[in-house]
Amino acid sequence: MRTVLLTAAAALALTGAAAAPAPTGPHHETLRTITPPSGAALDAEVDPAADRLYVSSSDGTAHHLTVYDTATGAAVGDPVPLPAPATVLALGPGGTLHLGLSTRIAVFDPATRTLTDDRVPVSGSVTLLAADPGQGRLYVGDQAAKSVTVYDTATGAAVGDPVVLPFHPAGLAVDTARHTGYATYVGGAVENGTVVYRNVLNAVDDATGRLTGTIGLGTTALGSMGVTVDPTTRTGYVANLAAGTVSVVDLAAERITGTLPVPGNPKALAYDPGTATLYAAQTGTASVAVVDPAEGRVTETLPTGERPAALALDPEDHTLYAVAGGAVTQTVRRTPPEPTPEPTPTPTPTATGEPTPTATPTPTGGPTAEPTDTASPTPTSTTTATATGQPTPTAATPTRPRDSTAPPETTSAQPPGSAPDTAPGSAPDPLTGSAAGPALASTGGGRTLPLTLAAASFAALGGLAVVLARRRQRAEEEPAP
Repeated sequence: MRTVLLTAAAALALTGAAAAPAPTGPHHETLRTITPPSGAALDAEVDPAADRLYVSSSDGTAHHLTVYDTATGAAVGDPVPLPAPATVLALGPGGTLHLGLSTRIAVFDPATRTLTDDRVPVSGSVTLLAADPGQGRLYVGDQAAKSVTVYDTATGAAVGDPVVLPFHPAGLAVDTARHTGYATYVGGAVENGTVVYRNVLNAVDDATGRLTGTIGLGTTALGSMGVTVDPTTRTGYVANLAAGTVSVVDLAAERITGTLPVPGNPKALAYDPGTATLYAAQTGTASVAVVDPAEGRVTETLPTGERPAALALDPEDHTLYAVAGGAVTQTVRRTPPEPTPEPTPTPTPTATGEPTPTATPTPTGGPTAEPTDTASPTPTSTTTATATGQPTPTAATPTRPRDSTAPPETTSAQPPGSAPDTAPGSAPDPLTGSAAGPALASTGGGRTLPLTLAAASFAALGGLAVVLARRRQRAEEEPAP
């Protein structure tokens, strides 16, 4: 009874497993939720080359920076105390980390685990950071000064004058292939007695720090928030929070080319060039939307904590880090392996009326087996066994006197007194009475055995011919009734 129950349970388990098929296309899997040892997470930045994740946190009085191993999610060393909350982070050249501490920028060296405060003094308040490590440039969005300033990370000095905007910057990203920063802003103005909102995307050159382009993005309220760039196609994506859309911008032509519907008040954005995937933090639904720009639709929704406010992407491992609800959700993109093609069945050969021999022993030499009669009869007929390219053994049929009553004798190719040419276990032939040799299954042992077996086979054929000839002669000599 126990065996029957276990078998039934196994069958039900297999049935349940079959009812939930594995995904057939790319999908995302949540690996873990990383919670700082104290306080709530404020921002996160990832270093793909070092497999390190940096998370800043604060509980209102104590502020820390914690380093994590991206493979295991375990903390690396103790949290680093900070003099102020680090609300924004950006990875610079050589894996150095820049931290926005409200009125200044500090630098953390992961090799020595030391923090250098006041590395870049800022007149105002740091609200946005973006870096171009290849050029050694750091973009700083200053909310109080309503400006974007480019800094040299080696010296900490400003590159040119700040780019002053009509309203404070709301989003900041860098095209690292063309060394250009992009900042958004949204602001309202009264025109002819009506409040009109302006959504603008601004281009800033990191070699000079100057404004090089302005792209109008419509008049939606609370639009032009988060921004990200696809450097491969020179495409910009701008989140319109209130409209529930993402604008697609041709950065080279400086014009909008499309609109992607993304519900849930999208704000922070991230783009993975390797998979052509756009991620949008949905602040109104506690999730991140996975968007396929080519199809123009949301393909997945990834659950996070409340009000996701920042995204960090590892493009090498295609892993997303979403800061939400005071923690960081780590999600990886999975691609199912290609199915293994089933082997083509081999057709089974159909048996015919006559068996086809697979191997024919071919004698290469040796004496011809020739059966003889003790009475030296005169040969009257000959039976020929043909082997291609080999000697043809013959068997003579002796003539017996008419009144002879002695039984016919079976001739043999063996010399007098020699042992029969049979192998142990051989059965006598039903017609000739001689033993048939074993099948030639072995491919080794030289040429002696094949020649011996061939001779025995020819002797058996000759003996059979003699018996048949004598029977026919007796029949002819018998008087008719």
